Amino acid sequence: MNHDPALPVTPRTTNDTRLLSMINASGDCFWEVDVERRFVYISDNMALMMGYPATEVVGRSVQDFMTPEYKLQIHRQTIERGAPIHQHGAIRHEGEFICKDGSGKWGDTVSVPVFDDDGVHIGYFGITRDITQRKKDEHALREANRLLRGQVQRINQLHEQLREQAIRDDLTGVYNRRHFVAVAEREIARSRRQQQPLSLVMLDVDFFKRVNDVHGHLAGDEALRVIGLLLRSTSRAEDLACRLGGEEFAVLLPGMDHHGAIERAQEWRSALASLKTRIGGGTELSLTASFGVATFPQHAGSVTELMRAADQRLYHAKDSGRNRVVGALDE
Repeated sequence: MNHDPALPVTPRTTNDTRLLSMINASGDCFWEVDVERRFVYISDNMALMMGYPATEVVGRSVQDFMTPEYKLQIHRQTIERGAPIHQHGAIRHEGEFICKDGSGKWGDTVSVPVFDDDGVHIGYFGITRDITQRKKDEHALREANRLLRGQVQRINQLHEQLREQAIRDDLTGVYNRRHFVAVAEREIARSRRQQQPLSLVMLDVDFFKRVNDVHGHLAGDEALRVIGLLLRSTSRAEDLACRLGGEEFAVLLPGMDHHGAIERAQEWRSALASLKTRIGGGTELSLTASFGVATFPQHAGSVTELMRAADQRLYHAKDSGRNRVVGALDE
């Protein structure tokens, strides 16, 4: 059924004409192609959709009017079907055509293979519906959804920022006392259920009032920021560092026994003592801190008792010379 575009289209019967009139009235597009997928006939609506007169389309390959993406889709479908042509039923696909003015039109197509009286495959005929507006609407909806997801993400990020601001100490970046106590209550309950230790290290900067009096409150603030950074950068992911108030800090150590907590406190004490904090005018400030360590359930049965036990050991460290770690009151 190879058609020479120079030859007129085969005249149609009265029934054919009536059928095509009905299809045109419906707004859908009717077309026929030969086995090489060259157009043999296109309806008025098809010509209108593509912006071509029928004489410029008949005889040309369907793929001449398809976008590369549409061509690839058809190629893949042909490979996937694989069965002999006579076993194929209706074939449906969506794709974008290139119109004469260079614009694109989307079509939803249903086609079937055509055979002559001897069962020889002679081509395909099909109906294409213009779905360009639907595709535009779908694109607009996807874009609106994308923007909405972006807005929701930004809102969630803002909520997270606000939550972080509510639970963190502004100056040092570690958690504040209220959040610390709330988490400590949950952690001690979990430690009790799992029969695991939970240690608490408390520290207080030595002679901090002297830092403020001699170097000013800005220097004092910088000293506290240095300690907050030290604790945040050297704590485990599961640890919870907090500023209890003033120059006093605490670190909750889930799952860590008393001996391990004392070792960690010694590491922090040594690291802090070796730091040189540069303040205004190029002055370098040396800091030390005293540490107290207590462990659940060894020294306490509740958060309040655990904090009290660690605090007692901290002040025992101060009373016995400062810049040291105390894990028992008889040390």
